[in-house]
Amino acid sequence: MHGLTRLQLIGPLVLFATVAAADVAAYELANAPASAWLWFLNHEVFSIFRKSRAVFAGYVNLPFVHVFVASLLAALAVAGLMLRKNLLLAISSNLSLVCAGFLVYSSFYWKSLGQVQAASTIAVHVPTGSDAYFVALLAAGSLVSFAASHYVYFRLLRQRAE
Repeated sequence: MHGLTRLQLIGPLVLFATVAAADVAAYELANAPASAWLWFLNHEVFSIFRKSRAVFAGYVNLPFVHVFVASLLAALAVAGLMLRKNLLLAISSNLSLVCAGFLVYSSFYWKSLGQVQAASTIAVHVPTGSDAYFVALLAAGSLVSFAASHYVYFRLLRQRAE
């Protein structure tokens, strides 16, 4: 059971690591705007995070809000593991899936801005390149964490029922 408890850490920690890397690249780009490598990182590799920052800035313009939320979820997960509180760990795991979903949704929302919204039978756009890698990374980490937290709670419910 302890292995499944640790699996719940994957989602919040993957979310924190990817968001922190994206914000560090954006911060360094502000310090060294002539760096072609940092421009490539910001616009190609971490484009999903740049798009979500732009979408989120339309509602609340707080600097480093993604890092704050991701670090809060990671701290909540680690505290739940250290204090042996399954509920804290499960909440962090489930909210990391929600945050990963928001990042993916905002990337798709960004692509639909300025386009006419209508029903059609055309193919759905599937992200390619770096967006697809981060979508897969965030989805896989968050879904593993989400599934592990639900399995642990269903097992606890079954043990209490017996």
